[in-house]
Amino acid sequence: MTGSSVMSEYSLRVVSDLRTQFDEVQNLRRDLGIMRQLYTEFMKQTKATLTGLRTQTQAVRQMASTSVPGARAYIDTGKTKLDGRSQNVLTKMEELQDTVEGVKDDVLKRHISPKPQVLRAIKESLSTVGAELESLTEHINTVKPMWKKTWEEELQSIVEEQQFLNHQEEFLADLLEDRKAVAEIYGHVEKVISLRGSSGARASRAGRGYKPPPPPDRDGKDGALSSVMLEIRGAAVDPQKRLKAIEASQKNREREQAERSDEFEAELKGFVGGKKLKMTGGAEETERVRQAKNDMSLKVMFGSTTGGGGTPPAPQAVEG
Repeated sequence: MTGSSVMSEYSLRVVSDLRTQFDEVQNLRRDLGIMRQLYTEFMKQTKATLTGLRTQTQAVRQMASTSVPGARAYIDTGKTKLDGRSQNVLTKMEELQDTVEGVKDDVLKRHISPKPQVLRAIKESLSTVGAELESLTEHINTVKPMWKKTWEEELQSIVEEQQFLNHQEEFLADLLEDRKAVAEIYGHVEKVISLRGSSGARASRAGRGYKPPPPPDRDGKDGALSSVMLEIRGAAVDPQKRLKAIEASQKNREREQAERSDEFEAELKGFVGGKKLKMTGGAEETERVRQAKNDMSLKVMFGSTTGGGGTPPAPQAVEG
């Protein structure tokens, strides 16, 4: 081999190595560019997510600082949103029905094949409407138990408020009667004071001119004053009357509660008597199933059969 051939071979090897290294560098640059692009997209998404979280946090703080809505406010807000979504779905459904009717007329009556874009739009609309209907169904199934719980609490509050108002009316009627009796007694007391004042005035005028007092009664007392005192004694407040009224009110409440419990008991007896409950074999069948399960567990644990060497039957619930 000559020196020129050796140099040419060496040059070709060097050029090949340089080309290989150049290709590797280009691949590394391409990979770095892809990584830079992915990192930029990731940072954008992260910033957008953090911005959304900050907005939601500020909204929650503002709501908590102003006022937290109750169950009724939650239902009212949910009704508004649910009605809006239902109306939007109704509008989309009507538009979809009109479009499908038009395509049907074109195909059957005019013998015109619709464009693929029209068919694709119809499929997309069907998919969108179906997804929205499924979402609405799931939303209703989610909020229905909460709404029913709120309705039960409101109904219980209404019943309790009605009972409270009825008792207050009865209590007010008793107080009005007591007030009437007290006013009557006070009127008699005023009569006594006026009679005593007139008697004192007659005694002070005795030096100027004597006027005989009214004839006394059998006990030697003033007749008018005695009659007024008798009226006061007869018009004394009777506390037993008020106690009887309170006891009658309590008995009415107990009777109403007993009637409600009797209605529930009658309904339960009708439900059981009508054989609407699922029959499971009673206590004996339950005990047999439990024993069978115990035997099966012992067989699995110790590897031997119990109760005569046979395989215990599988536990089954008997119906009928």
